Amino acid sequence: MGARDSMKVGMYSFDCRDAATLAGFWSAVLMRSVDEGATSAFATIGFAGEGPTWMFHQPSGELASGENRLMLDLGGENDWAEQADRVETLGAERVSDNEVDGIRWVVFHDPEGNTFRIFAPRPE
Repeated sequence: MGARDSMKVGMYSFDCRDAATLAGFWSAVLMRSVDEGATSAFATIGFAGEGPTWMFHQPSGELASGENRLMLDLGGENDWAEQADRVETLGAERVSDNEVDGIRWVVFHDPEGNTFRIFAPRPE
């Protein structure tokens, strides 16, 4: 497979009823500012900064209850597509390949059915 960039945590994502309110709570906990433009549908903390981004969004369907309200997003760096394929061969179920406004990611379920995503590098 050759040399590759390492996998790292890129984002912590929360499905929630009110993204701006929940981001405000975590902003206080983390002592980090909510990024500009937060709405009830979508908000982030640290998108342009160092370290993992915290993302809060209203799901398109019903809000999940119980387990897996926090979703792990992995940043695969330049080799993100190969990393996605590698994770699939390890036993992850590939759910969907996505692109919105130049942001690309793949959604997976782990062997226990927990959802996680691998993202391409952020667009310039």
